[in-house]
Parts: sequence; C-alpha cells; structure tokens
Amino acid sequence: MLHYIKKSYISGQSAKLYLYSAHEKPAKYAKEVEAILKRISVKFQQQEQTYRSLHAAARSLLSSKGRVFLLFLLFYKVLTNFLFVPALQLIWALTLRFAPIRYLNNKTASRIFVSPAIIGCIVVLAVLAAFWSLYEIAAMLQLLTRVRHGEPLRVGAVFRDAFRSLVRVFLPQNLPLLLYGVALIPLTNFFLAANHLTQFAVPEYLWGLLKARAANRLLFALAVLFVLALLLDGLVVLPKFLLERKSFGCAFAESLHILRSRTGQLLALALRWMLTATVRTGLMLLCGALLFYCVILGVGFASTAALLALSRAALLIELPFLCLLMDCAMTAAQSTLTEALYEVTRQSDAAQPTISGELPALPREQTVLAGMMACAALVTCGVAAVYLLFPQTQPLQSVLGLSDPVITYHRGYSSRAPENTMAAFETALEHGSPRIELDVQMTADGVAVVTHDTSLRRCTGCNANIYDLPYAQVQQLDAGRWFHRQFTGSYIPTLEEVLALCKGKAELNIEIKPSTFTPTLEAETVRLIHAYDYGADCVVTSQSYETLCKVKELDPDITTGYILALGVGTYYDLPAADFFSVESTFITAGMVQQIHLRGKTISAWTINRQQDAEKLLQLGVDDLITDKPEIIAPLLARDKALDNRLLWLRDQIQELLAAPDAEETMEVEETIEDAIEDPEEVLDEA
Repeated sequence: MLHYIKKSYISGQSAKLYLYSAHEKPAKYAKEVEAILKRISVKFQQQEQTYRSLHAAARSLLSSKGRVFLLFLLFYKVLTNFLFVPALQLIWALTLRFAPIRYLNNKTASRIFVSPAIIGCIVVLAVLAAFWSLYEIAAMLQLLTRVRHGEPLRVGAVFRDAFRSLVRVFLPQNLPLLLYGVALIPLTNFFLAANHLTQFAVPEYLWGLLKARAANRLLFALAVLFVLALLLDGLVVLPKFLLERKSFGCAFAESLHILRSRTGQLLALALRWMLTATVRTGLMLLCGALLFYCVILGVGFASTAALLALSRAALLIELPFLCLLMDCAMTAAQSTLTEALYEVTRQSDAAQPTISGELPALPREQTVLAGMMACAALVTCGVAAVYLLFPQTQPLQSVLGLSDPVITYHRGYSSRAPENTMAAFETALEHGSPRIELDVQMTADGVAVVTHDTSLRRCTGCNANIYDLPYAQVQQLDAGRWFHRQFTGSYIPTLEEVLALCKGKAELNIEIKPSTFTPTLEAETVRLIHAYDYGADCVVTSQSYETLCKVKELDPDITTGYILALGVGTYYDLPAADFFSVESTFITAGMVQQIHLRGKTISAWTINRQQDAEKLLQLGVDDLITDKPEIIAPLLARDKALDNRLLWLRDQIQELLAAPDAEETMEVEETIEDAIEDPEEVLDEA
C-alpha cells in the first residue's frame, strides 16, 4: 500500500513537471525567435546605415565633381571603343597574317592550338585588355581621392599618377592583379564585352560537354561563386595597391583580413549598389529614348519612310550610345563603391575629409549628358537622311539593318522531296520559295550537275564519285527512292535544267563544290548563269575562297558568298566575298554587326528548329537556309516588331485625331437640326 502511494506521488510530480515544461517550451521558443528577429533587424539596420553612409559619401563626391567624372568616363569609353579595341583587332589581324593564318575557319581552327604566334597573341591581348581595364579604375580612384581630400584636379597629373601606380603590375609579384583586371571587365565594360568578345563563339560541343552532366554544371557554378567571392573579398585590393603602393600579395591579404567575415553583407551591398546605379541611369536613358521615339512617331505622321529610317538608324546609333552611357554608370558605381569602402576601412574612427574646390564655369553633368544625347540624336537623324536621300543599295540597307530576312529552301524543299532533285525544286516553287539553295559538281565529261555529295552512295546507292562517271551514266541512277518510294525514278538533274525551271520564279543560291578533278567547274557554272541571264537573280557560294576569286575574275558583278563553319579573324574584309554563310552555332551579335557595318550580309545554315530561327532573327541575320521553311515563315512578320508597333501607334493616334468623314458630319448636322425642330420625334425614333 505504501509502495502504491509513493509511486502515485512520484507520478503526480512528474506530470506537474511535464505540464510545467510543456507550458515553458512555447514561451522559450517565442523568446528565441524574437531574439533572432531582433538580431536580423539590427543587422538590417546596420546594413542600411552602412549603405546610406557610403551612398551619402559617394553622392557628395559626385555632386561636387560629377561633371568631371562623367566627361572622363565618356572620354575613356570613346577611346576604348574607337581606339583601343580597333588596336587590339589590328594586332590580332597582323598576327594571323604572319602566322600565317589570315583567318580561322573549320579547316584551320585546329592550328590555333599549335601556333606559338597565335597563342602568344592571345596572351598579349588579354594582358593589354586587363591593363586597360585596371587603368580606368586607377584613374577614377585618383580622381575620387583628390576630390575627397580637396586637392586640385589636373587631368594630366591624374593620368600620370594612375599610370605610375599601375605600371608596377608588371612586376612578377604583382602579375596576379592582371587576372583581377580581366574579371573586372564584365563589371565595368559589360556592353563593350558583350559586343566584341561575343564575336568569338564558343563551340556548341563545349557547352554540350558542360551541360551533359550535373557534376559539370555544379563545378562551373562553384567556380563562378569562388571568383565572385574573391572579387568581393578583394574590393579594397586596388586602392591599397594603387594608393598605398603595396604589393598585390600584401594588398590582397589585408583586404581578405578586413572583409572576409563580411562576404554576405558585401554581396548584398554590392548588388544593391550596382542595381541602384544601373536602374537609375537606365530610367533616365529610357526617358531620353522615349522622347526621341516620340519625335520619330511625330515624323511618321508625315512620312512612313522617314519613320522606318529613323527607327532603324536609332538602333544603329542611339542604342549603342545608350549602352556606352550604361557602361559609364557601372564603372562609376564600381569605382565609388571601392573608394568608399577603402576610406571606411582606412579611417573608420576619423572624421571624413571635407570636399572642396568647385570647378567654376563648367556646365552641370545633367546638361553635359543631355547635350551628348542630343548629339547622338542628330547623328541618328543624319544617318536616316542619308538613307532617304541616297539610292537604297544593298550595302546601305545592310548597314542600317533595313534588309528583310530571306528564307532559302535548302537543296529545294528537301524535307518533302529528295534533295537536289527536280521534285524538290518544283515543290519549293509551288510553295512560293523566294530563294533556293543547290549544290553544283561536275561529271567526268564536264557536265555541271546538281548534287551535294561527291560520293553517289548515299543518295543513289552507287559506290562511285560523281567526277568518275559520265553524265549519261549518272542520269540513269535513281536519286529519289532512298527518300520515299513515291519518288522512285527521280534523277540527278543538270544545272542547266534547274536554271530553266526556276528562271523568273525564284532566286538561286548556287554552291560550287570544287575538286582537283574538275578544274573547269567555276567557268562552266558562270557560263550557264550568263546563258540563262541569271546573274542578277542568283548568288554563288563556296567553302573555297579560291573558287570565289575565280568566279569574280570571270564576272565581277556576280554576288559571291563565303561559306564558313567557324569564322575568326579578318575574313570580314575578304574582297571576293560579298556576304558570308555561317553555320548557325557560331553566329553571334558581334559577328552580325561587324559584317553589316561593312555593307555585307550574313546567311545562317541550316535552321530546322523554331527556337534557333527566333534567336537568329533577333541577332539580325539576313538569310535563313532551312529544310523546313514552314516553321520560319510565321516568324518573319515578328522580325519588324518595333517598326510595326510604331506604325500601329501612329495609325491609332491618327485615327483618334482625324476629323470625321463628310458623310458622318452631314448626318450629325441633320440629327441636330431634327432634334431642334421636333425633339419628340427624335426621342421616339431612339
């Protein structure tokens, strides 16, 4: 009995303790959550206070000498675009000339990995680009430091001191700073890098290798995060290296010691800082662009041609200028953040130096910016005037981007009929093909025939080369059964037959496939073009530049195109190439721009997916070669989206402001008169 009472008492005490702890746990958790929230709130307040103090310091610097910074950045960006980058391109071109590889294509691309001259040139170009990027930041830091300490601003002294402090980067212990400079290029020259560096397309198989496995993607993401962390932890490396003249190792160690424990805060601060600068500048530039497009819209009321010309000229002049200003804003944001953090870490307990020394008699930076945007608008109007006043030649249309994209049916309508047969060409014509691509080779007896492969095995089953058989034997081969039995009996046609079929119905893209066994192929092709008076309605293309030179010698007026799978170097200026036909994987925005600026056009092959066609149309290609034209035709109407929107908006405004028709006016007047004379009758009719 006593044992039972004792056990009951112990159980009751345990229950009380459990109930007490059960009531205490929520209160304890609530206090812990409240403490965590308070800590987060304090951190946010500290972050906000840090941002506001840095932002106020940067604004005080920029408001004092903002016009100087703006003019310097614009001057440096103009030098970069019109002097430094062309100089790098010249070095690259000279290297290829003396390598000797004048340009890299699918046949010579492998030589880039074994040519000491090319490898050395790439290293030199990377070093020069890194130094140029670092020098811009160095000059900005010199300017900001002088303004902060009230020192006089002498442009020559700023450039000289920046160069003297930066030239130490070529000492062996400081060479890693060049890698830091390369990493800074996308942050300070984003649009410049996107414009010029994207001319060198990354082979699709490399990206395929990267995306093939999740481990590869993870390693790539980790590498990017690692580089980003180093950039954040090294934010004050440049000021310590340039202003305190410390070695790179010492500067990086000190920066890492100061900022390493604050990587998360630095990331949030840097993102907010850069986004704020980008958004504010972007909104201001957007307002300027909208104002200019309102002017274009107003001009469109008087002339549709002027509206279209101004719209395209704005894309050619105004858009690159706005990108230039955005690069200026990003560089200014990067420089001010770096300088402000450096000052905070250097003298956190000291009072901030006063800012003095206003420059008199200089316009405010807003006035300078507005003036430069007005100049860009005037240049845009001048380009549009050139287009309107001068004959609309193909080179001029290419420069302005006014040429409409063309769909080229690859080897006829090769997805619905056997390629390079009369059935394929007839099907293409039935579907209204504007241009048809075909391949020309030569038989043993000198007949120009239309077939792609040198070997006849794939399309006819005959294990022989085309140049080994006479045409009488080639004509007996069945070139259609492999595609579908309904095309049994289709044969390999002659070029003359195709010219006769397509004359007056479609343009032709005649690709010549030369061989050492057919030295007269070019001459025979040109002869047939002349015989059917097809010179103005065809282009001649080839993967052999020597073939294009032969065609130009025979007839300089025939338009020729150089076919490339990969193009790097000075091929843009090849005189015997009026346009370029490039494998779609390697086409970039920079490549399209460079080709168009030379008054030439670019064709893309072979486009059989809608997403690929959309991308290439956005890049501005002039010709899409495809086996499936039905997927591309609906996209062409969307290629003029901006022009169509402007025209639609103009028409809507005109309709809104237009006076009513005479008949409608008379009806309204009669209704008013009736209402005055007999209002009850009008109400009854209503």
